Amino acid sequence: MRSIVLGLAVMGLLWAQKKGAPAAEKASPDKPVKLVDFPKLEHDFGKIKEEDRTATTRFSFKNVSKEPVKIVDVKSSCGCTAPSWSKEPVAPGKEGFVEAQYSAWGRPGAFTKTLTVRLRSEKDTTKEETYVLTIKGEVLPRPKGPEDWYPTKVGNLRFGPANHVSFGTLKTNEKRSLTATVYNDSDKPIELREIADVPAHVKVSIRTPKGDVPNYVLPPKDTAQIVVQYDAGAANDFGFIYHMLKIRTNDAIEADKPFYVTANIEEYFGELDEKALAEAPRVQFDATEFNYGKIKAGEKVTHEFRLTNAGKKPLMIRKVKASCGCTAATPDKSELKPGESTTIKVIFDSTGRSGRDSKSVTVITNDPRQPTTNLIIQGEIEAVTK
Repeated sequence: MRSIVLGLAVMGLLWAQKKGAPAAEKASPDKPVKLVDFPKLEHDFGKIKEEDRTATTRFSFKNVSKEPVKIVDVKSSCGCTAPSWSKEPVAPGKEGFVEAQYSAWGRPGAFTKTLTVRLRSEKDTTKEETYVLTIKGEVLPRPKGPEDWYPTKVGNLRFGPANHVSFGTLKTNEKRSLTATVYNDSDKPIELREIADVPAHVKVSIRTPKGDVPNYVLPPKDTAQIVVQYDAGAANDFGFIYHMLKIRTNDAIEADKPFYVTANIEEYFGELDEKALAEAPRVQFDATEFNYGKIKAGEKVTHEFRLTNAGKKPLMIRKVKASCGCTAATPDKSELKPGESTTIKVIFDSTGRSGRDSKSVTVITNDPRQPTTNLIIQGEIEAVTK
């Protein structure tokens, strides 16, 4: 009897399969109906050339629900991958897309990146789905050339590593020399006629196969050296010093090439022992920070920082410099006897600014233990609405 019942059950099952299952899967609390279907969630570019600069692929999807669906957000795992996507709602049964563009330039080697895609029903915003799309591949490195060796381009000239030499920190007893390379990226000779706006404590020359010359005709696809000599003691200045020189040429594009020279100059006090340091001037501020709280844009804030010479020799204020043109700072006195005090008045103009803001004032003195002090003035600026 059991055999007969089992046989009838099997026959019933086979008959039901032959007749066919429902066309669409019914939704249930545990398994809701999908909004979209991505045929593929990963793309392998294989090997791509760095010189091609970008590689692009498109992921298509189909709206398999009964209501319009819209992409609300696509986030890339890396700034090297730029996404684009369907902006308009996708109707039921229609297709949308997400496109991924990978920037291969400067990124040789294997890579794997992702795009996180959020989609939502237009009618029922509680219905939302998230998909992670993956791109991968290998970037074959390009042959190196002038744009790598001399990356900074100004007109038809390239500079390596840049049209800027930074001497870093120099003591007033130091002299130093640095070199930058200039490359003619054009098909015509370019005259390096002169270097203008050179301060007295800086010497600049053009070094060529013929030696150092004041001017030079640079052949196409050839190089010369810009040699900069810096005499920190002769600068008669302290702190961060910035100079913009001009290389005058006959280049049709931007004939005068800017060339920057920077240094941070500190006073040289010699080799001082503990006894000499104890006898030296000494900086002592009542505070080095001031918070003005909340102000409205356009208001000015004034604060006085009090400075005392806590040492045994006269204290000289060499320089006071604000980090921004919106801030002015002036000391009442530039020389303090032992035990004497003065104030440094700082005025901050908040015009055109909003949000959290912080400005600094650099005070340079002849205190060998602490030649540089940074004063901070900060607060919050409320934008004025019209």
